[in-house]
Amino acid sequence: MNKSIRTFYSSHLNKILDYMVLTLSENIEDAYLLYVQDGRDYLELGGLEDAVQDLVSANPELANHLVLVLIHPGDSIERWESFSRTGAFFHQYLRFMNDEFIPEFERNLGVSVSRRGLLGDSLAGNISLNIALEKPESWTHLLLQSPAISDGDIQKVEEVDFAGWNVLQTVGTYEDEFVSSISDQKLLILTRNRKLYRSFTTKNINVQYIETEDEHLWKVWERDLPRALDFFCWDWSTAPMKEV
Repeated sequence: MNKSIRTFYSSHLNKILDYMVLTLSENIEDAYLLYVQDGRDYLELGGLEDAVQDLVSANPELANHLVLVLIHPGDSIERWESFSRTGAFFHQYLRFMNDEFIPEFERNLGVSVSRRGLLGDSLAGNISLNIALEKPESWTHLLLQSPAISDGDIQKVEEVDFAGWNVLQTVGTYEDEFVSSISDQKLLILTRNRKLYRSFTTKNINVQYIETEDEHLWKVWERDLPRALDFFCWDWSTAPMKEV
């Protein structure tokens, strides 16, 4: 696997962010481009590298297509301020991604992009959703692992017209009990994910919604990651959709 560590200066955030690009070939064509929020955590806690290696070992042709861009916002406070709708840098982070980072990265990539997706856990799932909501016509896939969404984020989904997305949304049945270490509040993750799923079903969206008997933990997202990557590459899920 080729790993390239790079930096990007954002005028909207007024700081330099580190990011990493993962590829498995020097000859990328017709890119399947996946932007990963909480990128460092997906490497260190989520088993991302092993999951990608296993995926490509089983499907070698993906090596010439798959490009992963791993972005990390900073420490836990910077993450909250950037990824939460109530955070001080939320709107600046959206402008950083959509107006600065993504256009420049893809110009430099220099190949056509046939699939463009976002992957995120918890609040990283929330910012992934909101990045896509800003320019819904630009995205083909959203991989949302226990997204920590608010009622305001759900309302935004209801207000946007969609050209068609493929969404994999997973959540644990015990996640309403999760309390944020930053806000010291329950985020009602299960309840709000059920609302989000119902909103998705009213739109022109192919959504696979999956509930498991799990808590809000990295070991759960690590276990689920191969399914998410399969969904991004092949548009199918190995687990049945659970209606709620």
